[in-house]
Amino acid sequence: MSKKAVVIGATGLVGKHLLEYLLEDDFYSAVTVYARKPLEKENPKLTQIIGDLLDDDFFGDCIEADHTFCCIGTTQSKTPDLSLYKNIDYGIPVRVAQMGLKGGMDKFLVISSMGANEKSHLFYPRVKGQMEKALRKMGIPHLHIFRPSLILGKRDEFRVGEKLGIFLYKIFGFLIPAKYKGIQATTIARAMQKIAKGNYSQTVYLSHEIQKAGSD
Repeated sequence: MSKKAVVIGATGLVGKHLLEYLLEDDFYSAVTVYARKPLEKENPKLTQIIGDLLDDDFFGDCIEADHTFCCIGTTQSKTPDLSLYKNIDYGIPVRVAQMGLKGGMDKFLVISSMGANEKSHLFYPRVKGQMEKALRKMGIPHLHIFRPSLILGKRDEFRVGEKLGIFLYKIFGFLIPAKYKGIQATTIARAMQKIAKGNYSQTVYLSHEIQKAGSD
């Protein structure tokens, strides 16, 4: 039976690859993207809904989909306003999950981050941890949280911290334990696709587990 999918964050490093995979997959009969700006892409399976993801009214009464993929995320350098940052990294995933449940969603797959912890003294992992906690309380039938470490791949935007991290990873990567190793965006996208289609009971996936799922 074909499924309907929704992708949030389809312009990001992981989201753009995930969208391609879902559009190519006969398992999905329709793929809807919610985004700030139109994608330069046409496909008979693709519907684009354009607007402000921070506006609660943007999603209407519900989001109708079987599987919802949330790849949204920002950085402190890109969004220095901490309130806005939390509205994006916490607010959007939680709101999308709420709207998805109203629309009959069965699976919610979301990218968090390595070290996510609601009690962390650091802002970034604390927000991700709070987001995960909120999602766990919502009674989502099948919740899958992905905690990658350094995400590797070619971005449309330049991020100094990530470029430095990738440079150091290339030199010292062999010394890094598997669960902390960088992971390609394409591998994360494949893992999300595979896990959405399968019968997985696991909730949280660390980098080495994402690597395995996306490489099999």
